[in-house]
Amino acid sequence: MRAATLTTDTESKDGLDIALDARRHLAQTEAAQYDALLGYLEDTAGTPLARAGGVNEWTRYGGSGTPSVSEYAACEVGPALGLSASGGRDLIADALDLTYRLPQLFACLHEGSVDAWRIRKVARKTRRFTIAQAADADRRLAAANADGTPLIARVGMGRVNQILDQIRIVEDPDDPENQRTENSARRSVSIWGDDGLARISGTLSLDDGKRLDQRLDQIVESLRFLGDNRPHGILRSVALGMLDEPDSLDDLYHHVQAARAGAADQTDQASDTAPKPDPEPADQSADLPGDGGSPERATRAQRSGSRQTVLYVHFDRCWGTWSLEDVGAITRSEAAEILGHSHITVKPVIDLETTISATGYVAPPRLKEQLALTNAGTCTFPHCNRPARVADYDHIINHTDGGPTDSRNGHRLCRYHHRAKTFTAWTVQSPAPGIWLWQSPAGRTYLVTGGTTTKLPGRVAKTIQHRRKHDAA
Repeated sequence: MRAATLTTDTESKDGLDIALDARRHLAQTEAAQYDALLGYLEDTAGTPLARAGGVNEWTRYGGSGTPSVSEYAACEVGPALGLSASGGRDLIADALDLTYRLPQLFACLHEGSVDAWRIRKVARKTRRFTIAQAADADRRLAAANADGTPLIARVGMGRVNQILDQIRIVEDPDDPENQRTENSARRSVSIWGDDGLARISGTLSLDDGKRLDQRLDQIVESLRFLGDNRPHGILRSVALGMLDEPDSLDDLYHHVQAARAGAADQTDQASDTAPKPDPEPADQSADLPGDGGSPERATRAQRSGSRQTVLYVHFDRCWGTWSLEDVGAITRSEAAEILGHSHITVKPVIDLETTISATGYVAPPRLKEQLALTNAGTCTFPHCNRPARVADYDHIINHTDGGPTDSRNGHRLCRYHHRAKTFTAWTVQSPAPGIWLWQSPAGRTYLVTGGTTTKLPGRVAKTIQHRRKHDAA
């Protein structure tokens, strides 16, 4: 295939040619990163990463035929490359699959003839393939035409996925059904705040998804009937929000029935026989679409006050703004929209600078909640983005070594990083509230504060606590 190098000869090339050269060079650099990562994994394969008595599980991150890797190897890889734990594991899995299962595609990456993101999508799509299926996919997608461009770089990813599905079905006709069952067991829905909106990502069973899709369209038709002329996509978003309160759907149904009854009265001149709508408060009926009120206000007015809400609102002393946990800074109108239809539970204010102490080993709920609010509500391990509210309370100085159970000696770690801190040579110190200094087994150091991670330059000598852990191994 064609050699792909970043040339310095720019006189005979326009900007697009130079951009293509840079793109090929970027692909080669990505391949070099995977090679270096595999070299690190090989170097640490024979090293006991866990202390004596610790659990050091060996995990096959890649597909069948790839070597197993210590679960704690990803702990060093992720922070060093600025990745979360899941991001580090995904990178390791892709590098292993490319080396041991997709070598021809990996060669294309080394030559710069295909983008790394395409290769990684194939690695993930084929992770459940048998070795023979992966080899077939590797051969077909790496097949080059006359100018040396592999097939994967000549077709869209939709066509690539079709080829991979064909391979999977031909080799094992029962596999799609088995995968469907496995996918059903992994269903989930996530909702998070993003720039004043709530984004939703998740998976449903096919039948649930179809029914939900139809239900949203039915609600949209009802809103349209009442005069709401906003775009279809906005109305589907409003409809989805109404599903959290069944009473709001009942209200919508009654409004539609009342509107239809009124139309029938005018047509048949039989108002005495028409069904009467349920009485509504004057302030709600005045805001219905078509009556001169705002559609957004009308939609909110249709919702009953049956919902109860617990919100965590924080005041930022630096900026003088209020923010909603998991959402960010909120305006006055946004607060009114969120709270205007709910029964509010006000939680006592927890001062993050106050030290809360406990006499035993187990942290009390108020201490856990205080620490969950630090580090922007995430696990304090470098680059980890797991929510602190579902994380473990960890003693920075072990309780058995005299470490107290309080705000200064505690922080919240997700279960994976809690185990890494307990069973490996990772160490952490907290020189001030809200600041954590981490040191990896390889001597890399990270500053974590306010939900941010900063990799400090160079390597540092092992601390006394680190040497104690090493001596105990």
